[in-house]
Amino acid sequence: MTEKEKEGVSKAMKQKINVLIMFSRTVTILFLLLSLGGCGSGGDNTATGYISGDDIYTPVEVKLVHGTLLVVRAVVNGSITLDMLVDTGASRTYVPAEIFGNLDGEVYISSLCLENDICFNNFMARSSDSAFTQSKDGYFNGIIGVDFLKNFDCTFDYKSELIYFYDTLENGSSDLVTIPFHYESSRPFTNISIEGISQGANLLDTGAAYTRITSVMLDSLSQVPDVLFESVVFTLNGSEIVEYVPLTDYCAGMACPDEIIVQIGSWPAVGGTFFREYLTIFRFSEKTVKLDQYNDKSHIKESGIQRTGLQINIYDASDIIYVGEGSFAWAGGLREGYEIISVNGIPIDSLGYFGIYELLADTSINEYQFLVVTTGGDTEDVTISIQS
Repeated sequence: MTEKEKEGVSKAMKQKINVLIMFSRTVTILFLLLSLGGCGSGGDNTATGYISGDDIYTPVEVKLVHGTLLVVRAVVNGSITLDMLVDTGASRTYVPAEIFGNLDGEVYISSLCLENDICFNNFMARSSDSAFTQSKDGYFNGIIGVDFLKNFDCTFDYKSELIYFYDTLENGSSDLVTIPFHYESSRPFTNISIEGISQGANLLDTGAAYTRITSVMLDSLSQVPDVLFESVVFTLNGSEIVEYVPLTDYCAGMACPDEIIVQIGSWPAVGGTFFREYLTIFRFSEKTVKLDQYNDKSHIKESGIQRTGLQINIYDASDIIYVGEGSFAWAGGLREGYEIISVNGIPIDSLGYFGIYELLADTSINEYQFLVVTTGGDTEDVTISIQS
């Protein structure tokens, strides 16, 4: 971002940075925990997890958040229902500290069961207070990590919005691509290349909405692509506006989709915008990923953020934290710091984080009526029109 752009960051945005600094620290701590394989003080990590239930052939339905993140409904300890992110980039399973206690420590889980009655039993999970371990409906309530997933060969069907706990392409396919992976800190990594140039081992991360490359990787391209949109990400030291660009000639092993959207970030990962191009099978038993490219890609659409330019606080869906200048949200009159009361007559508390982005990504809706409270305290009706 240029100096002129930095000077243009609004007063409301600066206030938002101060308000959300705790969020910055929490996300950074969570990332560090994941990078270290979830090891840390607290708890007696002596429980030996085991799997029960043999109905691997019945799929589990998923909610696709932002069109790329796999979220499943789980019942923990027999009675606690959580919407959990399926995350191959996390070595451990995480649960919300507000429910389970022992913040940043270990908690004993007697059972974590999915809707097909497959359960992970008698194991230690990490207890966290983060954006992905909240305790309220309509938000991320936890993370299912590799400690659970490695017990299966997992098929992620982004088009049908299903997960199978076996290899659905065991008999092969003519267009199938298989890439090997290795473990670093109990997480899967594979080699990637851009424009035929090796970029080393990158994390295979279904918990990342977007595939990520670094600014150094971007600068190495023969031609830098135009920016599609921007959003705010938060770090330990504050916040920054990050850019998203379309990328061709991006390959994980020999799997090279025609084009994917990537986020320019501080660390690289193969994320959801890559995996959604394929029926994706993680064969943890063989340390390989099988990829069968979808012929029909009608499921690949703009996310609510990309479509409208509106970014919502991951902790509080009523809180607008960024509006892309020149976006439809900006043109309609929404601004950073506004509080959302309802969208198209639906109270924001009923929508939650998942619901508002599902609504904004719905291409059958081209007009949105927002009832908001402005930074000046006034209640206003704001209309966003999506132009094709």
